[in-house]
Amino acid sequence: MISQLAENELVISGLGLVTPIGSSVPEFWESNLVGRSGLRVEDRMDLSQLPCGWVAGLIPEEVKAAIRARWDVPGRSWGDCLMLDAVEQALHDAQVGAAVTGPAGLVWARVWPGPTGSDPADYVRHMKDLATRYAAVGNAPAAVAGYMAGKDLPLETVDLSAFPADMARRLGTSLIATRLEATCAGGLRAIAEAARLIRTGRVEIVVVSASVSRNTPYVLSQYGQLMALSRWRGPAEQSSMPFDQRRSGMVINESAGALVIETAAHARRRGLSDVYAVVEGWGLAVGTEHMTAPSAAAVEHVMRKALTTAGVSPTAVDTINAHGTSTRLNDLTEARAMHQVFGERMSDVYVSAVKSLTGHGSAASGVVETAAAALTLCNGVIPPVVTCTEPDPACNVRTSRIPIRQPVQRVLKNSFGFGGQYASMLFRRPDSPRSAPDLDRAVA
Repeated sequence: MISQLAENELVISGLGLVTPIGSSVPEFWESNLVGRSGLRVEDRMDLSQLPCGWVAGLIPEEVKAAIRARWDVPGRSWGDCLMLDAVEQALHDAQVGAAVTGPAGLVWARVWPGPTGSDPADYVRHMKDLATRYAAVGNAPAAVAGYMAGKDLPLETVDLSAFPADMARRLGTSLIATRLEATCAGGLRAIAEAARLIRTGRVEIVVVSASVSRNTPYVLSQYGQLMALSRWRGPAEQSSMPFDQRRSGMVINESAGALVIETAAHARRRGLSDVYAVVEGWGLAVGTEHMTAPSAAAVEHVMRKALTTAGVSPTAVDTINAHGTSTRLNDLTEARAMHQVFGERMSDVYVSAVKSLTGHGSAASGVVETAAAALTLCNGVIPPVVTCTEPDPACNVRTSRIPIRQPVQRVLKNSFGFGGQYASMLFRRPDSPRSAPDLDRAVA
C-alpha cells in the first residue's frame, strides 16, 4: 500500500504508451509476454541503396489515424501528437483530473519537429529565418511580434513551445517545463530531472514524456553510414536480437511513452492507494572517449552509482532491463559492465531487452522500457527475449525465450546514447503495487 511508503519517496503513479507492439499499457504488456513483434519491412520508401536498415518498428496505420483524429491540429508536430496521446493515457491512469493543485513539472524529450525529423535542411532553414527576421527588425519584442504577425511560420518555429503550453492548459496549473536533448539516454535522464525538480521542493508532481518518429531516408542513411542498423535478411521480426551471436545492428522505431512521477505524500493526498514503482536511485554520466562507441567503464559507473544512491548492494537487484540495442559492440560492452558489477550473480539474474520486439526509440525507449520495468515489478514477471535463440557466449547473459515468473523486488534499467550519454536507474516494488495486466496464459 502507498500508506507504507515514506512521504518523500518518489513513485510512478501513471503510465502511457504508444509503441509498435501496443498503443495502450495492457496491449504493450501482453505483447512483451507473448513475444509479439512490432518490426516490419520498411516499405514506405525506397531503401534499396542502403547497406542496412530495411526493417523498422512501426506503429500500425490505423492507430496513427486514430491519434491524428484526436490530437492533430495546425502547427502541431506528429511527435507531439504521439506524446499527447501517451500523456493523456498516463494522466488518466494516475487519476489526474482537469486541474492540479500547485505547480507541476514537465520534462520531455523529442527530436526536432521539422518535416523530416532530423534533416539538416530543417535547421538551415530555421537559422536563415531567424537571420532574416533579425536583419529586418532586430530583437525588440514589439517589433518581432509585428514582424511575425500574419506570417505562415514553419513548424520548427511555432512548435518549440507548443507542447508545454498544451500541457499547462491540460493540467490547469503553472508548469516548470524542461526539454532534454540526451540522445538515447534521454528517457532516463528525463526521469532523473523530474526527481531533481521534486527533491528540490519546486513541485510535487511531474509529467515525463518522450517521443520519436524519424524513419526518413536521411536518418536511415546516416545510421546506415555508421553501419549501426540491422543487416538481417531473414524474417523481419527477428531483426533485433539483443545478446544473440547473430545480431548485426539495431532497428529504429517510432514510439512515445509517458510517466506520472510524484511524491508518495502527494499521491496520498490525491486519494491514490497504490502505485506502480518507487524510483529508488540513479546514476548519470557523460563520457568523452568516443562519440558513438560505448564505454564499459562508464556503463559500470552509472550502474554502481544507481545502487549507491539507493543504498543497496548488487545482491538486491533481481533483474536487469537492459539497453540491449542488438549492435555488436553495445551488447558486448553492456554485458561486460554487468559482469563487473554483478560478478558470479550474472548466472542467476535474468536480463530482459524490450528492443527485441519494439526496436530502438531513441529517448522514448527509456520511458517505454521504464514502463516495462514497472510492470515487471507489479506482476513479478520478467519478459522474454524471444529473438535471442543463439545466445552469444561472449556476452554470457541470462535471457529466456519464455516469460519468467518470480518475485521481483528491484529492477535495474539501463540506457545509453551517442555523444557519451549514460544512465542507469533502480526501481523498487511497493509492498502492494498497482494491479497490472495479469496475463497468466502468457506465463510459463
